[in-house]
Amino acid sequence: MPSGQLIDVAAANRAAFRRTALLYALAGDTLGVAAFVADLVPPVVAQIVTPLVSSGTAWGLVALVVGYLAWSYRSAAVVGVAVLALSTVTYYALILFVSRRWTAGIQSWDVDSTGPVLAGLGSVARAMAFWLVASVGAGVVMGRLGQAVRRGTARLASVASGVAMGFLPGEGTYEIFQIVVLWGGPVNALHWSRLLLAGMQVSMAVVVVSVLTWRRRRDVSWWVFVVTAAASVVAGTTLWHVVDSVRMVM
Repeated sequence: MPSGQLIDVAAANRAAFRRTALLYALAGDTLGVAAFVADLVPPVVAQIVTPLVSSGTAWGLVALVVGYLAWSYRSAAVVGVAVLALSTVTYYALILFVSRRWTAGIQSWDVDSTGPVLAGLGSVARAMAFWLVASVGAGVVMGRLGQAVRRGTARLASVASGVAMGFLPGEGTYEIFQIVVLWGGPVNALHWSRLLLAGMQVSMAVVVVSVLTWRRRRDVSWWVFVVTAAASVVAGTTLWHVVDSVRMVM
């Protein structure tokens, strides 16, 4: 191949890489901004918007999809982590500089005091650090699962789809478990609202994973998928219980 054509191919590859990186960066920023906006809208609207853009299911699905669209297992893990980490940084940067929610509870005469300000900033820093660590774990796992759904053998894709189907709605299934199994009192309007939000998260996971599995257009083992999904629902619910417990003490 003439050297001129080699240069053209290399330039085209660099341009394609830049476009792809820009799209992933846009996805990360958009997710972070959407989660921030969900905190600002009226409660009635937030009940619908939050599961769609500011839940563990929503963010995990984004990592799964970008991993599915990546070109290798390694790049799937990298872009999964990068998109979620960028979303986390964007979200907390907006809290820090725009809404300044961390100043809640600080009296006007204490704004210039070091103690209350550091306490508020420390709370934001701890939350961001926690979710950055979670972004790394979820980005690697969901990114690689997405790639396995797309490129894996029938058995591997079935296992990957089942794991994703079980783990992604973990926040919702944990909520359902709390209300249906652990809660011993009457179910009021608040509980029904929480069940509705949890059901939305489960539905999102079912729809997205099903579409990605269908788009694979290759055979899958459905019995392996069902068994893996059932086991993963239990594991995902338990994992979210741990996440919720850690979050409560921060």
